[in-house]
This record gives sequence, structure tokens and C-alpha cells, in this order.
Amino acid sequence: LKGISIDGDTITIGAMTTESELIRSDTLQQYCPLLVEAAKLVADPQVRNKGTIGGDVAHGDPGNDHPAVMLALDAQLVIHGPDGERTIPANGFFLGTYWTALDEYEILVAIKVPALKSGTGHGYHKLKRKTGDYAVAGSAVVVEMNGDVVRDIRIGLTNVAPMAIRAEAAEDLIRGNRVDDVLLKAVEKAIVAACDPAVDLRGDEEYKSHMAAIMARRAIIQAIENAKE
Repeated sequence: LKGISIDGDTITIGAMTTESELIRSDTLQQYCPLLVEAAKLVADPQVRNKGTIGGDVAHGDPGNDHPAVMLALDAQLVIHGPDGERTIPANGFFLGTYWTALDEYEILVAIKVPALKSGTGHGYHKLKRKTGDYAVAGSAVVVEMNGDVVRDIRIGLTNVAPMAIRAEAAEDLIRGNRVDDVLLKAVEKAIVAACDPAVDLRGDEEYKSHMAAIMARRAIIQAIENAKE
């Protein structure tokens, strides 16, 4: 249930691997730096030393950092229960607030993510009231580039719906195109339309949806720049 290993193009992370262990992992720093960057934004050092990636994912809290990252990475989640083991995609695991595809008596035992390929970039931006806080809105992005054209893209959104969601309409606008300011403005509108945030002390629906679009825009730009390095 603990540890990080790589086999070919697949990285396997035990569910009880702590946030601090993610940050220190040479394997993740080289082959999946998005997970390292996201882990650094989770709470504070005390929490990161005890809190685990599996707990963050399986809890199903829409404000947690890792669910949107799982969606952007197209992660596979390994689940074990009385009927044996099964693997399901992250896109479909998060069903609602504190509600996941885990059945009774099942536990999440491991997470499998693809190793970074040439021409792939990542970005994660999170608006928060203070260091270590839950996101007002956040976005994780992974892009695959073919020159200046986005061959594929996945955009995960944090804390702007009952669960972490993929901004699939926004992805469709970008996929197969060069990204410029005109396209990004259209993407922002698609992201706002995808949002259904809860109103709380962090902001109202309009503010959170707008900031989700801004976080996604920044993450997209960062991911494209990373892919070209």
C-alpha cells in the first residue's frame, strides 16, 4: 500500500504514500512533476507528513487537490474488496460530494499514472485564501503537443462542482488547434459554463466560476510552455 515504482511507461503509487514522499520522490520529479507540484500545495508540512494521496483521492472531497490532478493525468485507480481487485479510470470515480465509485468494503490500494512523454506538459494553479487552504478554485492541466498544435489535452477542475470534474467542452475547443488569446477566451467561457460551485465564505457562484476559468487559463499556458522545454 506504500511506495512509488515505475515499470515502462506506468508509475504505480501505493495509496498510503504520503504527500511528503510524493514531493521527495526522484521518480515523480523526473516522470510526473505535476504530482509533486500539487502535493506541495496540500495543507502544511505537518499534514503532508501524515496525509496520503490515497486518502485525498478516496475521500471524494471536491476541494481536495488530487482528484482534479487524477483527471488531468488520466489516472487508473486500483481498488480491492471482497470480490477481488478491479481498476477503474479516475474519470468516472468521482460521483458527488464525498461520493465515489468505491463499493462497500472496498479500499483504494494504488494509483497508476503515465510517465511523462516527450512533448507533454503540465500545469496546476490554485486560488486560495491563505497558504495551505482548500482551493477557492483550481485547475490541473496536461497537454500533448505536436509542434505548436495541441494534440491532446485534459483539464481537471477543483472545488467548482459537487466533485472534481473534467472540462471536456473546453478540451474539445483546444484539441487539434494552436492556442492563442482568442481561443483562450472561448475556453474560459466553456469552463465557466461547466462550473456549478457551492456558495460559501470563499465566494459566490459567479466569482468561483470566473476564477476557475482564470486558473485553467494559467495552467494551460504553463502546460504548453512546459511541453516545449
